[in-house]
Amino acid sequence: MSTTEKQVRPTGLPAFFARYQEPIDAALRAELDGLTLPLYETHSYYMGWTDIDGSESTNSGGKRLRPTLALLAADAAGGEPERAMPVAIALEYVHNFSLIHDDLEDQDRIRHHRPTIWAVWGESTAIVSGNAMLKLADRAMERLSEHGITPSVALEAQSSLTANYLRMMEGQYLDIQFESLDTVTVEQYLDMIERKTGALIETAVFLGSLVGRPGGPDRDFSTGLRSVGYELGRIFQIRDDILGVWGGQETGKPVGADIERKKKALPAVHALNMATGPARKRIREIFAKDELSGSDVEDALEVMDDLRTQEYCQSLADDRWRRAHSVIQSLELAGDTARDLEDLGEFLLIRTS
Repeated sequence: MSTTEKQVRPTGLPAFFARYQEPIDAALRAELDGLTLPLYETHSYYMGWTDIDGSESTNSGGKRLRPTLALLAADAAGGEPERAMPVAIALEYVHNFSLIHDDLEDQDRIRHHRPTIWAVWGESTAIVSGNAMLKLADRAMERLSEHGITPSVALEAQSSLTANYLRMMEGQYLDIQFESLDTVTVEQYLDMIERKTGALIETAVFLGSLVGRPGGPDRDFSTGLRSVGYELGRIFQIRDDILGVWGGQETGKPVGADIERKKKALPAVHALNMATGPARKRIREIFAKDELSGSDVEDALEVMDDLRTQEYCQSLADDRWRRAHSVIQSLELAGDTARDLEDLGEFLLIRTS
């Protein structure tokens, strides 16, 4: 029986996230200190600190998964999380840069239950805001030397982050390209998510462990931990795709949201490739339409139900977790970080938002 079938873990964030939340938030806010142009007000808003009018917000600003992973990886390596803080800051700003542009590309008006930047300030401002966030990330990485990181390791970390946010952009391009293709294979889909979603998650655990150790990197350890991040990135996106079709109100999206958008995420990829006979004809007709009706979405959901598409998608995530868990058990992780990573993997498998 899979972890998901047992449903033994709560769907809330693992407890260890609270350990890092305050220092991450303080460091992210400090990165905007002294930047007074209205451009940076869009950043403060998007990060969840202020409302549209500039007043203080109670919005959570998201999970902060990537910076949390970077600091956890530093702890797992027996290092000092503070040494990895520039990496954590950079990862979160790169991630939000991608979301600002993703909102614009998909014409999404809402994220985290709030209007998106382009919907409030316009498309041109969203482009500039996203680009500026990317440069804030680059600036944060330049501060690695202030945290005791040697020049050679700092340069390696900067180069790695740059290479991987390029991979993220490649994944975004492939995701857009898939919209114009009749069908996409599972292999093509997995390649896309390894770039679009997996690159930064994988990089978070690798770089956190690389720069976190005061005595210098343990490259074998960092490589092993990187493979855990690789699998966690796949799990995160597969579960995201499941929620995009069957998530319901907890995600802030209606059931069938990704079908209505004709998004070729994993559920659609499975249905388009596995349906036969009349169901194959119907599902392909649906995804060939310019706009879908409510009955089209219901028909697509019925095809997916007959194919047990949701179970198939979840089985892929379960398989990736088995691989990641095996690596976690093989590594000598400091303190309670092995349990923390296990809690995270089990949370990602069953998260509902």
